[in-house]
Amino acid sequence: MPDRPAPSPRIVPGPTARPRHVVDERSIYSALFDPVIMHDTDTAGCEHLPFLMWLMANTAPPTLTLVGASQTVRDTLAFFVHVRALPTQLVHHETSCAFQPENAGLYYLTRTAWLAWQADRLAERTPPAAPPGSLFLCDGVQPPLYPAATESGPEKYPDWKNILFPQTVLSFCFNQGSGLGVLAVPPEPDCLALFLPPANTTAPTREAIFLRQQIAFAGQAWLDKAQLARTAHENQSLHADLRHAHTDMLALRVRAHQTALELSALRNSAATTRTRIHDDYENMQATGRIVSDCRPAFDAVRQRVSSVPALVRLLARTILKGPLTLPNLPAPPAVAPPPPCTDQPGIAAARPAAPTMLHVLFVAGEPDTPGVQYRCVRNAAACARAGYPAAWKDCAAVTPGDIAWADILVLWRVAFSGHVSVMLQLARQKGARIIFDTDDLTFIPHMARIDLIDGIRSAGATEERIETVFTDMQRTLMQADMGFAPTDALADTMRVYRPATHTVPNTYDAAFLAQARLACRARKATHPDGLVRIGYATGSRTHQKDFAQICPAVVTVLRDNPQTRLVLFREPENHRPLLMIDEFPALRTVHAQIEWRDTVPLAGLAQELARFDICIAPLQTQSIFCNAKSELKFFEAALAGVPCVVSPTAPFRRCVIHGRTGLLAETPAEWTEALNRLVNDPALRTRMARDACHAVLWQFGPQRQTRLFRTLLDGLRGEDAAAHAAETLIARLPDRMTDLPDIPECTTLFEQDRLDNAALSIVVTVYNYAAVVLEALESVRAQTLHPLDLIVVDDGSTDGSVALVQDWMRRHAGRFNRLLLLRTDKNAGLGAARNCGVAHTETPFFLPLDADNRLLPAACAHLLAAMDDMTAYAYPTLAQFGASPHPHLMGEAPFQPMRLMAGNFIDALALVAKWAWAAAGGYYTDRAAMGWEDYDLWCSLAELGLKATHVPQILAEYRVHSRSMTNSVTETAEHKTRVVALMEQRHPWLRLVQKTAKERV
Repeated sequence: MPDRPAPSPRIVPGPTARPRHVVDERSIYSALFDPVIMHDTDTAGCEHLPFLMWLMANTAPPTLTLVGASQTVRDTLAFFVHVRALPTQLVHHETSCAFQPENAGLYYLTRTAWLAWQADRLAERTPPAAPPGSLFLCDGVQPPLYPAATESGPEKYPDWKNILFPQTVLSFCFNQGSGLGVLAVPPEPDCLALFLPPANTTAPTREAIFLRQQIAFAGQAWLDKAQLARTAHENQSLHADLRHAHTDMLALRVRAHQTALELSALRNSAATTRTRIHDDYENMQATGRIVSDCRPAFDAVRQRVSSVPALVRLLARTILKGPLTLPNLPAPPAVAPPPPCTDQPGIAAARPAAPTMLHVLFVAGEPDTPGVQYRCVRNAAACARAGYPAAWKDCAAVTPGDIAWADILVLWRVAFSGHVSVMLQLARQKGARIIFDTDDLTFIPHMARIDLIDGIRSAGATEERIETVFTDMQRTLMQADMGFAPTDALADTMRVYRPATHTVPNTYDAAFLAQARLACRARKATHPDGLVRIGYATGSRTHQKDFAQICPAVVTVLRDNPQTRLVLFREPENHRPLLMIDEFPALRTVHAQIEWRDTVPLAGLAQELARFDICIAPLQTQSIFCNAKSELKFFEAALAGVPCVVSPTAPFRRCVIHGRTGLLAETPAEWTEALNRLVNDPALRTRMARDACHAVLWQFGPQRQTRLFRTLLDGLRGEDAAAHAAETLIARLPDRMTDLPDIPECTTLFEQDRLDNAALSIVVTVYNYAAVVLEALESVRAQTLHPLDLIVVDDGSTDGSVALVQDWMRRHAGRFNRLLLLRTDKNAGLGAARNCGVAHTETPFFLPLDADNRLLPAACAHLLAAMDDMTAYAYPTLAQFGASPHPHLMGEAPFQPMRLMAGNFIDALALVAKWAWAAAGGYYTDRAAMGWEDYDLWCSLAELGLKATHVPQILAEYRVHSRSMTNSVTETAEHKTRVVALMEQRHPWLRLVQKTAKERV
């Protein structure tokens, strides 16, 4: 954040001349754009805020005392002090305050407050003297424009200049609103001379009149907005009352209708009851007559029944020889009382909350720029993969129906407007969450200066216009619940305004990755022309100062290396260059080595990047604006197989490993050295581009973005979910950079590429398996999946395996899209050999196959069908064959990550996503502890929270024999001890059950 403008030097006036002050037009005009935090019902004094903020910025008072100020004035000035980083302490008093003679400061008094001083003087209570150097701003010092409508007269508006401090020698008044009087106790600040007439005159200068008009205009604008806001608030209140009255009327009508229905039902029920009572009475009368007729017969029966008990007792004494007793019957079962009611007030009901589906709407403020792909389209796709319905829309096209659909609004580069105000109001009424997103530092108005943002020169707008846009973006940010930013540096700046800000990086998508890798393969398949191209893929004319830093270095490299070319871009319609080379005369000396290319849409960017041999991304490292820039130039070039030289801004330092995945250069000498190093070392370019691609596959990939959005959106579903999301996000903080896969040096013995796009590659590792390797390869050839890539890595075999594989590839080359036979320069071990094969794959998935195992024909097809965008790997059931007379099944257990704590239950033969392999850092390569490389990979993926899936079908065969690595190496006592120690070191959460070597088969 730049420092505030320093006040002009102090000039002591002479006895007859007042110094003329130089007009600081920038500071005056900035008062028109400083934001005001408006409260609809408490806006008194808002018209004085532009002058008050300008005065604070130029004097930086030690204290600012507000007496009777409104909520709008208090909040706006607190925000202004915070944003401008002023050393000013805010003090607020409701009615009055006591002045400290030793502390000079700035005081703002409402009319009620300064009139209280008059009452004290009339009561002969003289107020204390004002501290020297103090400034007093008094509100309401002049009659209103329409005195008939309000109080007026001298008794209502006394001489305000003599009420506070008669010794004041500097005083003047602004006329916005009800007037603002300015009283300065000597020595007064120089900046006030802008508004005063010259010495020995009473007429103000034209400049002073103009400046007062500008301040008054700005203040009156805020006053008008406050009046409109109050009117709108009153209208809203009136409309709300009308709506409530209408609702109450409808409720009364409904209630009356219900009452009428109830009365009608009661009448019908009463009539039915009367009919039933009459029928019952008639029945009772008939029954009574029947009973009377039957009474003589009943009396005869009663006499006969009265003799039965005596007969029963006689039979009991005769037959049972004792008294008659009844058996003990069991007691009826106890009935549990009903549970207590939990719906009563004060009793919490332990009911699980029903899950709610959140809909996410991304709103694009600049829909016609490439940024909409990075911040809206791809992030909406990530939300959808995370299980949250999402869409994006142009801000101007958003309708109330869209707001009704959305539960979360993500506003990307949306500047505040009337349309946006309505959108936010509807979203608030619905209870939707509002998130502000930007990919540049566009929300701090005073950053809109050409010396800070060089791109303003070519934007076709003035600083004032850009400052207005930034102010409107800041207003949108201030009304949001949280923020999104693509870099940590930008997120840290946004947290000053919105503490709940998350870093949501820019990402690539599957389409860009496929285009980039295909373009890289196509270039590799073409005959080289011997040129080394240094590409500068800027997309706009906003980086003149950035390129100026490295222009001398680029010219030096071009002169020293005639085979180099500088690739620059121009508009296809008129061939206007995006880099204004007229500002770089040194380029004229190497104009023959500049290669011009027409700009292309984002869909064609990958093909253009793949033409480069070196990509450069210079930025001003001392610029806060450039330090917030995203890393997309680095990761897009890496996906296209191109190494980068970049400036060491904070985002680039975080993602570039100097000398491994790219080169960092700041000074011209460092740029010259870095470019010469890459120009003259093709092997370094290849190796650096490969490692950079592995570094960005996960870090900037769609899968990691999906995982991030799932956690963030889950955290918006209640307090418990928010706590769990916070725990997850905090635990993931260290996973920004994982270890890169260790790739051994190798030699290519056979290569074929038909430039088709296969879905997966099978990677076969061979070490002295000449007797069985052809069985494995034939099982690959028999796969039902087409097209198919096959990569074989020989790890230094000495038994003729290489010749067999090479001959087999020549004979069956037509079956495969890509065929590659690699041989490590020295025996590197199983993990390194697998990494070597995976590093050379060009498909989204790979299937590692040991040379002594076999695939069933439908293995690849079934495993591929089980994968989706977020599945790290899919594993099948395997059947053993070979030495064991009774074959056993392997890999039958379903996927349960915590089962890995006790030991491995998943074989290495699994279809693995290449991004997951890169996220885990590949297979470990410690040759002293070979054997559990696949187990280590599964554990690493479990630590990242990535899922797998089990395919419960026998799709492969596992050979059991005494020469297998498991029996001959892993399951030996000394080696097993080293393997267990390594795994427990890499994954401390493991609790292995079997730590000793098994018996050999």
